[in-house]
Amino acid sequence: MSEVSQGSPIWQVALFAAALVFLLWETWRGWRAGVVRSGISLAAIVFSGLAGYAAARIAALPFGGFESFSGAMIGLFVGGGVAVVVFVFIWLLGALLFKRTEHQNSGVVRLLWGGGGALLGLLTGLILVWSGISVVRSLGALAEARVDLARSSSEPPSGLATGLVTLRDSLELGPAGKFVQAADPVEPEIYELILEIGKLSGNPATMARFFQYPGIQAVAQSPRMVELVNDPVIIRAAENRDIFSIMSHPALREAVEDPAFMAELKKIDFRAALQYATGPIGNQDDRSPGLKSDLPPKRENQKE
Repeated sequence: MSEVSQGSPIWQVALFAAALVFLLWETWRGWRAGVVRSGISLAAIVFSGLAGYAAARIAALPFGGFESFSGAMIGLFVGGGVAVVVFVFIWLLGALLFKRTEHQNSGVVRLLWGGGGALLGLLTGLILVWSGISVVRSLGALAEARVDLARSSSEPPSGLATGLVTLRDSLELGPAGKFVQAADPVEPEIYELILEIGKLSGNPATMARFFQYPGIQAVAQSPRMVELVNDPVIIRAAENRDIFSIMSHPALREAVEDPAFMAELKKIDFRAALQYATGPIGNQDDRSPGLKSDLPPKRENQKE
């Protein structure tokens, strides 16, 4: 992460004020929806998250699980889609089958119905606020990579990237920021991984070093990978950023079903490859990782 914080106390107050207003609004929405509808909305969030996580785990398995970069990306894509579908289905079911607070006839029932809904609405708001914090920190890490790349090339960073970094740093500022970081369910290593991926994707030289990593080279030179890279349909889909066409392409499906190719893919330490690509070039000593010099290390008091 950046050593110099770009955070602003004013922005931090504004963010916390916005979160408070959102919680009050969710509480009011919960009152109007009633205890059953609010409960179903909360259940939709929980069950969609569980379903998305399960789908992500299953989708990531052929690619080495969440421990590998490719597995994590495939799992995130598939799990996110499943979570959205499950959430919309459960939410619509509750909206169609159950009454709102204003439709209750008895005053006592209306009070209990709305009060329970308000409590569940507050809980739903808290979950969404903490999810928003994770999103802001993730986007901030990605934007920080863009800002660092722009500065290293003596170019002014974009206003959007600078704004996202300022927003992230403001959220993490001071004692309140330490509490936010401690309460964030996402591990700090994930944000470091996002930062490294951002540096990798935005710098051709870094990308070239990534492909120089021995494990990456072995897979890149495999017949399956050569077939995928040279496939005109995949090339066209990649140029158009059409991830759906890439994911549904028969060649990719055949590669996933190839045990030998998947065994090679699982051997790659993507974290080590990212660190190799994004680390200082001088520390790499112009050698691939894992290759050691035949000369013994020089001692500090050794004479030339």
